[in-house]
Amino acid sequence: MKSREHRLTPEERRRDGFGTSTKFIFSPGEFTVYPSSLPDFFPPIYRCTCKMESFDLPTLDGLHLVPGLCEGVCLGAKASLIPFVGTLPHTAQL
Repeated sequence: MKSREHRLTPEERRRDGFGTSTKFIFSPGEFTVYPSSLPDFFPPIYRCTCKMESFDLPTLDGLHLVPGLCEGVCLGAKASLIPFVGTLPHTAQL
């Protein structure tokens, strides 16, 4: 993207930047209107059953991040809880 960034308008740069995080909370009795992020392509959601609140992501104040994976973690086909073609025994012929 860096090679194309100079072509963006100021509005497009603001749109593509980081903003506040939003937390969506299910609220069955309360209908709200959720505005479209692309109004020229998608309509707003008129019967949205979620409340939207600003959410501040937690920080690592006083903690340190341990890089890498925990010991014993499973990767690839061993990590899958749902079977898929890569984990199911199968044969094929043409």
